[in-house]
Amino acid sequence: MRSPIVEGQMWGNVEETRSTPSSVKVLLRECGGVGVTFLIPTKTQRPWSPPLGFQCVYESYFQNETKLWFPIPRLVTSYARRRDAAMSRFLNGAFRISVALMVAAAEINVLMSVWTLEELTYVKSMGDGLYSIQMRPNYNVIVDHPSRTNNWQRFYFYVKCDGFAFEEPPDDSFRFLWNHELVDHPDSASYPEEFIAKAHVVASLAQVSWKDITVERIRRAVDRISKRDCRSDLPPLITGNRRRFSIFTRAELNVINAAREMKELPDLSALIKKKLR
Repeated sequence: MRSPIVEGQMWGNVEETRSTPSSVKVLLRECGGVGVTFLIPTKTQRPWSPPLGFQCVYESYFQNETKLWFPIPRLVTSYARRRDAAMSRFLNGAFRISVALMVAAAEINVLMSVWTLEELTYVKSMGDGLYSIQMRPNYNVIVDHPSRTNNWQRFYFYVKCDGFAFEEPPDDSFRFLWNHELVDHPDSASYPEEFIAKAHVVASLAQVSWKDITVERIRRAVDRISKRDCRSDLPPLITGNRRRFSIFTRAELNVINAAREMKELPDLSALIKKKLR
């Protein structure tokens, strides 16, 4: 067991958990958590004090406003690893975006890599140790999502870092404490060459409404999402260059924006190809 009293971890907004064995068992049944080993924190334990070999997650990550599933996809743990952050630092919207993008990309047979996720989003500090991940405006393909989840921080539990809970189980080097700053945005020049084409296709998708990302749609896409087509343990290259990568040319972006205003096109990437060939 780790001590719940850790220097620098007295975040005043974090209360003891309200999760119970019954609430977590119901949650696991509903989101495919077969074989997942979990623990309910004691009254003194907090998200940053899971026992060795466990990670903290919130019940809301797997409920209707986020729809994450077990085993937790490697995209989620890869992103947290590259930002050197505990999963419990992120608001629901971070994983809602991840779920929607993974499903939409899988449906066109494109693997949603951590490099693409990094480039399509930005991180915003919400204070009190928490961070939000949001889509960059020019690449906002996820719409109609909830703006907030009430009391989501009050229900958390620990899951064992094994193959039942994670596609790629976090090892001992994976962060569990809440650091005050995240690793800066990686240098896009360090991304694999094929990243550009895949990121271009994902960012070109017709806008996806969150209400259309159903549990049935997710289940149909899970096998394709789980393909091991890319490494996720590569450390980010931080050069201090904050300029973001430009996925589209100005002409392509104009076509995309015009198409999204029409709200009738099922395949924006095909439209771009036709217009700019």
